[in-house]
Amino acid sequence: MKAIFEPVSVIEANLGIQNGGPVHAFFTAECARYMDPFVPFDTGTLAETVILNGEPTRNVHTDYIEYEQEYASYVYYGIREGKLLNIKTDKHSKATSFWDMHMWTAYQDEITKNVQNYLDRGGK
Repeated sequence: MKAIFEPVSVIEANLGIQNGGPVHAFFTAECARYMDPFVPFDTGTLAETVILNGEPTRNVHTDYIEYEQEYASYVYYGIREGKLLNIKTDKHSKATSFWDMHMWTAYQDEITKNVQNYLDRGGK
């Protein structure tokens, strides 16, 4: 018996799981959605850079999420000019530095399940 297999790239494309494909984009959008409550929120400018109404914005790309404000990096690291920032949690109760890592620790199982459900629905 002879078995003939499609190249991995063809199989990945058929499933939509190739790098930059629809499943990748769905995963990134889910991460952005779950990340929102972890993003520090004072005036809302930083957190609202990524608008999450179920559709990726120009700042949620297939393989990364972008916060455009010039101060985004020091808020992300929680340090400015060598001093720790006092991150408020009155508007976003989970707000913290390194918000992506905290989000992933809290929701990785749920996001993984959502991605699997997306795959099971044929990418819909």
